[in-house]
Amino acid sequence: MGTLEEWNVRPEVRGARLADPDMGAEHRHIAEFRACSGVELVTLEGVVQPFPLHFHDFWTMGEIVYGRRRTTCRGEVRELGPGDIVLFGPGEVHGCEPMNGEPFFYRSVVVPNDLFAQACGETPARFDRFTVRDEALASELGAVYALADDAMADALEQEEALAALISRAATYCEGAAIEDPAPTATSAAVERARALLEERCAAGPTLAELAEVAGLSRYHLVRVFAAETGLTPHRYLQAVRANRARDLLAQGVEPAEVAARVGFSDQAHMTRVFKALFGLTPGRYREAAAASARHDEEGR
Repeated sequence: MGTLEEWNVRPEVRGARLADPDMGAEHRHIAEFRACSGVELVTLEGVVQPFPLHFHDFWTMGEIVYGRRRTTCRGEVRELGPGDIVLFGPGEVHGCEPMNGEPFFYRSVVVPNDLFAQACGETPARFDRFTVRDEALASELGAVYALADDAMADALEQEEALAALISRAATYCEGAAIEDPAPTATSAAVERARALLEERCAAGPTLAELAEVAGLSRYHLVRVFAAETGLTPHRYLQAVRANRARDLLAQGVEPAEVAARVGFSDQAHMTRVFKALFGLTPGRYREAAAASARHDEEGR
C-alpha cells in the first residue's frame, strides 16, 4: 500500500483532490453524539488520502456514500464502493487507499467498547466479517446522523436510534446470541417503563433511566417495548405528550404554553408531532374545540 508520505507526493494524487469540480474542497469532521458520551460521528468527504494499516480501540460502523476504496483487512484486499458498509472492532487492523485517485465520501459512527458490549450481553471478540451490504444497517446509520443534526430531537430519540444501529451491527459479531427475557418478565418490564414515560413525560426520561426501571439493558428494552406496545419508547412518549397537549388545547390554553407544559422542545416541535398524529395544527384544534364548546353552550 505504501506510506502516506509516498502516496501524497504522487502527481496524480495531488491532482485528484479537486478533480471533480462539483466536489469542492475536502471536509473532515468529528462530532460528538450528544446523547451518548464517547460516541462520535466521523465524516470524510472529498478525501483522497490513503490510510495505512492501523487499528482503533472502539467499534466502527461506516458507510461509503460515494467513491471507491481498495480496503485491506484480515489479510484480504477488497474493492469497496457506494453502499458498502465496513465493520471494525477494537484492535482490528485495516487500511485503505483510493482507486484511480478518486475522492470519496465516508460517514461512520464509532462506539466505545463498554457501550457496544451492552447490546450483546458481553464483550464480543469481533465482527464475523469486515464489510457487508445491509440496507437496514445503512438506514439506521443514516438515522443517527439525521438526529444528530436535528435541533428538535431529544436525548431519548437519539439514544433509541443509536440502540437500533448497535443492535443491528451486533448481529454480525462472532458468536452473537442476543437473547430477550422471558415473555412474562417482558410484560412487567414494559409496564414499568410505560409508567415512567407517563409520569415524567414533560421532562422526558432517558433510555438509561427507562432501562433501569424496567430491569433490562437499553437494547433489550427498545426491542421488547416495541414488540409489546407497537411503538418504540420515544414514539410512545410523543403520543403521551400529544394527547396531553390535546386536552390542554381543548381547555383553551395557548399552544406555546401547552408545548412547554407537556415537554415538547418548542411550539414548532409540538406542531410537527400534533399534525402528524391528529391531522391538524394545535392552533386549528384549539379553535375547533372552542367553536364546539360555544355551540354546545348555545344549544342549552
